[in-house]
Amino acid sequence: MVKRTAIIYGLAFGVSIATLALAYFPFYWILIQLQTLRLGHPNPFTIGPAMDAVPCSLVAALIAFWLTVREAQKRWPQES
Repeated sequence: MVKRTAIIYGLAFGVSIATLALAYFPFYWILIQLQTLRLGHPNPFTIGPAMDAVPCSLVAALIAFWLTVREAQKRWPQES
């Protein structure tokens, strides 16, 4: 039982970290494009889009963690 729970949470943690790493780049790219539209050119001296991409990708990682755990609990219900 404990081993299955550890596997579920380990899998969810791995998926969320992978999502965090993979989601950072699309969010960063989208925010750079929005900044380019707003300013007329990308400003390399502004760290705003990079800072905005971090919370967006963190939220995506947390959602992936929650969905993975929820699906695993549906598939393998806890036995009492």
